[in-house]
Amino acid sequence: MTQVRVWSYDAGAYVERTPIGRVRYNGRTFGPAGLTAGAIYYVLSVEEGMLRVVDDEEMGYLYDMADPGPFDDPSPTGKWELIEDYTGVLSRVLQQVAREN
Repeated sequence: MTQVRVWSYDAGAYVERTPIGRVRYNGRTFGPAGLTAGAIYYVLSVEEGMLRVVDDEEMGYLYDMADPGPFDDPSPTGKWELIEDYTGVLSRVLQQVAREN
């Protein structure tokens, strides 16, 4: 099973986590430690309409499923594209988002 190295503030060190899949971010690049246009990211979990993604800073940050981007910028940003789904969860939630938007 695939393992991903993620920074943990609680542990004060990198820890290994099991991702549920991978997605590509299709949108504009933002922040030095945010998301990069066209990059592929591991997803750790789905939490209340958000994806916990291992971003460019190797941290598990939450990003909106329908409109991923910086929380302090209200302009439209991007979309997720499913690359791999290890559990069936990502396919289901991303299809739901596509139907609603």
